[in-house]
Amino acid sequence: MKSKKTVIFISSVVLSLLLFLYLDFAGNVSGYRENAGKADAIVVLTGGLGRIDKGLELFNKKRADYLVIAGVDKDATIESIFFKRDIGFNAGKIILEKGSTSTYENAIAIKGIIEAMDMDSIILITSFYHMQRASYIFHRMLPSGIKVLLHPVTTENFDEKAWWRGRGPALLALEFLKFYWYRLWI
Repeated sequence: MKSKKTVIFISSVVLSLLLFLYLDFAGNVSGYRENAGKADAIVVLTGGLGRIDKGLELFNKKRADYLVIAGVDKDATIESIFFKRDIGFNAGKIILEKGSTSTYENAIAIKGIIEAMDMDSIILITSFYHMQRASYIFHRMLPSGIKVLLHPVTTENFDEKAWWRGRGPALLALEFLKFYWYRLWI
């Protein structure tokens, strides 16, 4: 009987800790702000609505010399990504990174691009719900001297001001698990 109470107690403590960590993680989501700075490159992580559009908008406002879209399909072209949209002043400065399939791989690929092009700073664009994990991974994987300016994007499928509505809790639960997975391994 005593061991059953111990199991229940330990389970309750673990669940309480997980709930606390999840709520803390969720509470941080709306704390990010769009960054007004300039950088050597704008890095857009694919996989979320509105990210590429925001990257192109900042690129056309000359917030960076290069626009890097990380994690695009191997068959993608600039034309297929920006179908009939004005890609602005210099399409030759748009880099499609086609080798990565995860946020971790995105960071490794971007590290290579940054080092090859001798860049010192990036504007990192991703969704609010993804920013905490992306920021952590990029800060861990990029050289310490690289300035990473965070620029979250509001998306139709997630309300960062009311994360508990709609699909918000499910999106955050997945991000929460991935975030702590990466915290353990990198």
